[in-house]
Amino acid sequence: KSTNKSKSNNNNKTSDVNWKQYMDGVHLAGLTSPKPVLTIRVEANSSSEQSRLSAALSLLSVEDPSLVVEETPTTTLISGLGELHMEIVLDRLRREFGLEVRTGKPAVAYRETVDLKDGEGTVETDGFVE
Repeated sequence: KSTNKSKSNNNNKTSDVNWKQYMDGVHLAGLTSPKPVLTIRVEANSSSEQSRLSAALSLLSVEDPSLVVEETPTTTLISGLGELHMEIVLDRLRREFGLEVRTGKPAVAYRETVDLKDGEGTVETDGFVE
């Protein structure tokens, strides 16, 4: 029986080598996440919790590629796929990290296309509506 196992292991090694030959130069496409549509300003309740908030948001953004975190010295903005997505992120901050945060008004991303009168083309802009 042990001879059969070693033969099957050798066969697996041989088939792995064959796959390597066929897979040489083959690259699989990565995943892309949709652009965020809702942005919310978040603030820690105290300045001492700000570093914990930064670390928690960093971890959450690694786990969820559709969550975008922008930190500046004065504010932290989180952007996601909608109101439910933002509620889930805020709930996870409370439950998993023990952080109570204050939130600002949500801003909704929009795309606007303006047709030019002289027929030259169109102008597309990105912006936010509060």
